Amino acid sequence: MEDPSTSYDYVIVGAGPSGCVLAARLARSLNDLQILLIEAGDVNDDPEHQSYGDRHWTFATAPGYDWGYKTVPQEHLQGREIAYTRGKGLGGSTAINFCVFTRGPKADYEQWARDVGDDTWTWNQTVERMKETFGRPEDGYKAFVDISDSLHGSNGPLHIGLPNVWDDEFGKYLNTLGAKYPLNPDHNSGDPLGMAVCQVSAHDGCRTTASQALLSDPPANLSIMTKCVVEKILFDGNGHKAIGVETSQGKSWTSHPLLLLELVDTKSLSVYARKEVILSAGALDSPKLLLLSGVGPRTELEKHAIPTVQDIPGIGKNLQDHLWVEIVTVQKADRHHRTSYINNPTALEEARTEWMKNKSGPLADYFLPQMIAYLKSESLVHSKEFQDLDEETQSMYLAETRPHYELISHIPTFSVRAPEKYLGTAVALMSRQASGEVTLQSSLPSDPAKIDPRFLDHPFDRRVAIDSVRKGLEFLDTPGLMADREKMGSGPADRTDEEILDFRVVGLRGLRVADMSVAPLLPNAHTQAVAYLVGAVAADKIIAEHS
Repeated sequence: MEDPSTSYDYVIVGAGPSGCVLAARLARSLNDLQILLIEAGDVNDDPEHQSYGDRHWTFATAPGYDWGYKTVPQEHLQGREIAYTRGKGLGGSTAINFCVFTRGPKADYEQWARDVGDDTWTWNQTVERMKETFGRPEDGYKAFVDISDSLHGSNGPLHIGLPNVWDDEFGKYLNTLGAKYPLNPDHNSGDPLGMAVCQVSAHDGCRTTASQALLSDPPANLSIMTKCVVEKILFDGNGHKAIGVETSQGKSWTSHPLLLLELVDTKSLSVYARKEVILSAGALDSPKLLLLSGVGPRTELEKHAIPTVQDIPGIGKNLQDHLWVEIVTVQKADRHHRTSYINNPTALEEARTEWMKNKSGPLADYFLPQMIAYLKSESLVHSKEFQDLDEETQSMYLAETRPHYELISHIPTFSVRAPEKYLGTAVALMSRQASGEVTLQSSLPSDPAKIDPRFLDHPFDRRVAIDSVRKGLEFLDTPGLMADREKMGSGPADRTDEEILDFRVVGLRGLRVADMSVAPLLPNAHTQAVAYLVGAVAADKIIAEHS
């Protein structure tokens, strides 16, 4: 029999951006219902790990913030296991990501809407849901940035904007590139093509996380459980309706993320949902939880002696993610100042101490701001690999606002060590054709999922990698940038193809999935913004159904 103290109307599993949006909206709109948000990780509110200037290292320096996943060996990446960083704790990956905030092209959302037959996902409706609080740019940005009030909000809970420190050296960098590449004053306008100042999920020197933005003042009907691992979904006797979840290691019930109430200390606890269980555990762990619960391909379940509740072949399939490649140039000593202290442990610790004290010092402007560019490649669309794609895929790839690759500047690197000063540039590959999968290693919930993204598994993806890295090298060969370069720090030895590649719920009631695993396509953007959108759309649909 259900214990009333562990029964809720909606039970949401996972407190990443989708889960946080969903929980906050449901609780505020359906105030006569009880909502529970369950998170496997901790509160993750240590001020030491909130610095925007330190954002590139949080996943490695904040204990317990990262699940520490790795892929299986990747055939086309020399058999390497690739670190698959995923946030653990309130806020999910928004607590450890690089704070890049990109919506993606209008064409992606129009395609999404067509694929699922739902106009909710069209660009115009997307913009209305994505209107976040946008900080006004500093004076130095005005020559490069023009933010429209019709596309960006002014009073939403999510603070998105531009770093509050302008760097004159960065202005010179943009002006140098501007002679060759078109400037885009707002890459989140629905047309990301061109070179732009990167918009970020940060405010007043601190990263913006989903939990800070949406759960800092939760309503009374929203309960939050942290440090609690959901091991399986519970179904009714017929196996047709989800009625709750089974958890382990439950230790913290909270009515406010900053006020922990130690009410539970048990190895196992069943929590019941009067209406629905909603999975927002992410594109890796939502499929894993479904499989552990007997929902997925029967053949996969039978491998691990898991009784089949619902045979759904698509669970865990179509995993997609962006692969990115790092190119590093060592800069002349008198031409670049942003990495002057980062590889000196003593100087770095002093910078962190100064930032914690008054949010000033080197860490306040480390790698602020960044350039982001979304570009097309004519040579790519004339390649044999592109011509071998079917007509529909070619048409999608040629859509007016859809990029072929992304460049982002001023990233950190482990390739170059002090005392050299460097400039790191990432090349991200767009519109991949291969899809991977998430399967189980065993029937034990404590074992991580088997993650196989199958990077570069499709001939076209390999052609995109070759072409994009080559374009990235051409980008860095802009005369004004070459004048500041001393040598290449990391990258292919030459520009041949070979050298560049070597561098390298259906059928169940009471159960919903609301995270990036529901996306029918991989948006040509960093997925943070899209994850927020998925949670918002799910909340609106549930609220409408309840009303």
